[in-house]
Amino acid sequence: MSISACNLSIVPLRAEPDHRSEMVSQILFGECFKMLEEGIDFVKIRTLDTNYEGWVQKHQFGSVTFASESTATIVDLQGAQAITEDNTIFLLPGTRIQNQTIQIGNDTFKIEGSLRQARIDDFEQEFNGLCQYYLQAPYMWGGRSIYGIDCSGFSQAVCNHFGISLPRDAYQQAETGITVDFLTEIKAGDLAFFDNEQGKITHVGVMLDKETIIHASAQVRIDKMDSHGIFNADQNRYTHKLRIVKRYF
Repeated sequence: MSISACNLSIVPLRAEPDHRSEMVSQILFGECFKMLEEGIDFVKIRTLDTNYEGWVQKHQFGSVTFASESTATIVDLQGAQAITEDNTIFLLPGTRIQNQTIQIGNDTFKIEGSLRQARIDDFEQEFNGLCQYYLQAPYMWGGRSIYGIDCSGFSQAVCNHFGISLPRDAYQQAETGITVDFLTEIKAGDLAFFDNEQGKITHVGVMLDKETIIHASAQVRIDKMDSHGIFNADQNRYTHKLRIVKRYF
């Protein structure tokens, strides 16, 4: 199977090969995937980093001869550009950069802008600013950027900033990491997961401290959390029931 990569800043990944189909996720510039099935206007793909499947519209990607998802260099919060002779693509924070020059299809992109090494060593100096960057970003199912993001897209973006790769969906993320047994042991950066009445994990957020969580619910917001779950002061009620807390670094 051939390997391709997104050649635009961000594109939708859909459940079915139709523009009206549900957007299950998004693909950022340079993210690589295998082509599984080709339709008339869409191609079914599987991402290399998370093995997530969906349909991408043709002409929103190009072939690549070298693909590696292990790079720890990402676009920083100030953004960057991928520049060709004829065009400039604005890159979103968190976009992974394999090389300063990237060949996708027939285009050669030169990367310019703010880049950083995604590493856990600078967690203390980066974490608060990262959370402030996403604060009040609108909730959007399948979204992965400040212009629209869902709960697991947000937790994934936070961990990616420090070089930790997570699966795409909340229930998948909950299957990894190390369990935090007591709420008193929670540290900043831990992920808290919440389930529905059927016991299915449907929500995730990032802990700021032992009692405070930042998560995407209508917007990226900060709420209090205890053993019962997330308490939304605006609604004066608990909105999410706590299931488990996990640590990834």
